[in-house]
Amino acid sequence: MSKAEILTQLKTAEEQAKMRREKANEAAKQTVTAARADASAIIESARSKAATEAQTKIDKAAAEIGAQSKSTRSAGENDAAALKASASKNVSTATDYLIKEFERYIDVRASKNG
Repeated sequence: MSKAEILTQLKTAEEQAKMRREKANEAAKQTVTAARADASAIIESARSKAATEAQTKIDKAAAEIGAQSKSTRSAGENDAAALKASASKNVSTATDYLIKEFERYIDVRASKNG
């Protein structure tokens, strides 16, 4: 083999190595790009799932709070109605008591003056 042939083979081998290196670099870039895209998709999916779960929990808590509020309000209204009924029953008794006390006071004042 002559010197020229050896140099040509070396040059060809170098060019082939350079082309392989460029192809490998391109493949690596594509792999990284695909991995980044996959990672972004996974992250977005996880965010979406987390947001959905959070909203579900918020809705459930709001429903529970609403039910508890309604129950508490209903109990308070029942207590208020019972208190009003009890107070209505006592109005007559209280009025009679006040009239008797007033009459007693008037009798005491009248007996002192007279």
